[in-house]
Amino acid sequence: MPDKNFQDIVSSRKERWIAKWLDEVMRSYPKESVRFFRDTMDPFANPVGAALRKGVYSLFDVLAAESYDRQAARQALEPMIRVRAIQEMAPSEALGFITQIKSIMAADIKSADTYGQQAAMVRKIGDHSDKALLTAFDLYMECKKHVYTLRAVQARDGVRQLLIKNKLISELPDIDPAVMG
Repeated sequence: MPDKNFQDIVSSRKERWIAKWLDEVMRSYPKESVRFFRDTMDPFANPVGAALRKGVYSLFDVLAAESYDRQAARQALEPMIRVRAIQEMAPSEALGFITQIKSIMAADIKSADTYGQQAAMVRKIGDHSDKALLTAFDLYMECKKHVYTLRAVQARDGVRQLLIKNKLISELPDIDPAVMG
């Protein structure tokens, strides 16, 4: 049974924490992009901003739940991680935002001078964010593997087309899909 006090504290601060967390996520992008991500709410015109906004909200709910649900975390993380996996950023930068919620919450609770009473809440959400980071790493690696497989197939097909165009071959034998990943 969920702790009523825990849920009351989380719900009273949720919007503030999510806003700060989203700001932290956005800091990994250039200023012009951040402005566009924030100001353009249409998900078709701004799919990255929409994925980040929706993902942070969904992930917060997963982290604030009574127990960690890996499948729900994966669902919340997937759109954000897919975007960040294809961008030119280091893995630590692509995934580091996940655990930033801990410091945001700790700073807010400490400033409210009730840190002693609410330390368990920060620890619980922090533990969930650590687990979410591991889930995100799995997703990130799956996405990277997929990208590299697509690049290898594209390179293979490009070479094949070039060889055919220059009449160096008329047909390449099919390659076993297991060889390509």
